[in-house]
Amino acid sequence: MLRLFFLILLSLGLAVTDARTQQVTPVLRYTPPSNAYRSAVAPPEDYSLNGMNASVQVYQFRPFNGDIQSLFQTTLLRDWITPMHQEKNVAVPPTFQTVAIPGAELALAATFAENIVGLPKPHFRLVIVAAGQAAIFDVSAGTAQSWQMAVPVVDAMAGTLQVEAERAPPPLGRAAGGAVAGLYVAVASKYMTGLIGSPSYFTNALHYYLFSADGRVYCHYDQLEVPGGNIARFDFDGAERNDPPNSGRYTVDGDKLIIRMGGNAPRTIVTDVPRNGSVTINSYLYKRQ
Repeated sequence: MLRLFFLILLSLGLAVTDARTQQVTPVLRYTPPSNAYRSAVAPPEDYSLNGMNASVQVYQFRPFNGDIQSLFQTTLLRDWITPMHQEKNVAVPPTFQTVAIPGAELALAATFAENIVGLPKPHFRLVIVAAGQAAIFDVSAGTAQSWQMAVPVVDAMAGTLQVEAERAPPPLGRAAGGAVAGLYVAVASKYMTGLIGSPSYFTNALHYYLFSADGRVYCHYDQLEVPGGNIARFDFDGAERNDPPNSGRYTVDGDKLIIRMGGNAPRTIVTDVPRNGSVTINSYLYKRQ
């Protein structure tokens, strides 16, 4: 089964391109799986395969430092994976294999299994490297039976993976920053870790995005204090030191708002610029306060 998966990936082709310029950035393109539910909570791009206990996550390109191949073989880049899908107990040493992805400089796959109360939970993780950045294609199943059911769906999706060069967004202009700046709030889904012996779950909670006129952004659940209601007095530097995953920068490219958040797993969000005091982020409608 795993051999079949690898063979299909290896048949993707040998085209290699170089997007190492200041004007472009790599992006991972693919055809979403058929018969799957895409979560509104993103990133990553998360697909639950219907009729089976299996899912696929796509983590778009982010910069890295050092030897990404050595890091992947040592840590499986576990810190890049969202907590809901992180492996906790790898049963045996992973099996690694290089594969060919059109447009990539390197693609390295790992197959491994978690030991969940004595039962194996299969995983497949593919790291894709281009232009000094890396993306991840991650697959897991709750049981060996679900894994067998998922392989044809994942094979089809993996066969469409390719790296393309996309024009980098321009620096933020003063007028564009002024039009975006403000505190926005929505009711969004919040991931909660269950107590010992209890499963994790999602709940609805207030979620805030704070944008400065000079391109800073910070987001937070439940409550966000802005001193005197004045955005200029919010300590973005302090928030970035204390909460890097929820801190970042943004810019505007035409009618698109591009948000880049930091932390151990940087992520990029692309949406329409705010209109009439509202902006949609990850399928949730945020309104300016």
